[in-house]
Amino acid sequence: MNYSFFGTCFEDYHLLIDCLKSMAKQTLPPNEIILIDSSEKGEIIKYLKELFENSRTLIKYENIALPRVKALNLAISKANSDYLLRFDSRTRFSENYAETSLKILKKTNRYKIILGSIGAKQTAVPANNSINAKLAADLMNRAYVFGNPLYRRENYTGKVNSIYLGCYPKEIIKQTLFREDVNLISEDSQICQDIIAKGYEIHISNSLSIKYLCRENLYSVIKLLRNYGRCRARTIISTKSIHDNKKYLLILFMVVISPIIIFNFLKDIVIALILVFLIPFLYNVFHEYRDYGSKKIFYLPLLALCIQLSWILGLFETLILYKFTKNKNSNFL
Repeated sequence: MNYSFFGTCFEDYHLLIDCLKSMAKQTLPPNEIILIDSSEKGEIIKYLKELFENSRTLIKYENIALPRVKALNLAISKANSDYLLRFDSRTRFSENYAETSLKILKKTNRYKIILGSIGAKQTAVPANNSINAKLAADLMNRAYVFGNPLYRRENYTGKVNSIYLGCYPKEIIKQTLFREDVNLISEDSQICQDIIAKGYEIHISNSLSIKYLCRENLYSVIKLLRNYGRCRARTIISTKSIHDNKKYLLILFMVVISPIIIFNFLKDIVIALILVFLIPFLYNVFHEYRDYGSKKIFYLPLLALCIQLSWILGLFETLILYKFTKNKNSNFL
């Protein structure tokens, strides 16, 4: 089983070192590591060579200023392995991650290709030991913050409509590629949808373990979720489709339809506005209690509401102002 790790880095190359270390410790060593580095200094290459100095892993490195999506496609074009596994700077793989991913793909695709990609739920870990960093990681680990998609739920295994940092058969990803039609796009969600549209499945497995180095504080997470909302809006605009119908129906019901219905009954705009915040807050409280217990129920649902509102702000901001902002953003978050 031969495979390549492929990915990009920007000015966060100092975070990439631990990711590279986790790749160097794989029980099944990679045949290639392909890195497109868009940082100005290009310092990561010396760490990359040191980590794989005594390995047979081939290093393919290029220091070139490209948007992330174009950089990812350039990395894919350089791959010669049968399977391609994406990484990014904040990811830390378990030691058997690549080997287990390839075994699942080979077993499922033994007779014909069914699986277009396999991945894992990312577990957010705090950036440091501060309370602020731990709260940020707790929030990123709450599936309900993101509308409870299957790929973010604990211990879920099976078919999903999106994964982050998948492992792909070469013939699938080389004929699909990441879309380059907008600067800032949810590229993982989009490529998963493009793969599904071709008749393949996307799976997540709880036998795979992957960690994600969370942002260092709540403010950074709030900013990140606003960028997530912007990404989702740009994806909707560029593809003319909504990938997660249930999520958007849920948002529409909680923040638009319910307040309008109650306003029509009570004729009170203040109550309607209160419900815009109260309904999603109660949703968060319910899922916090059901899935995680009552230990943090007095503050996490409220903090979750703040970052959900940030996501919605980014979504509507971009949907409304897209024509004015489309050329002003990089797709490096």
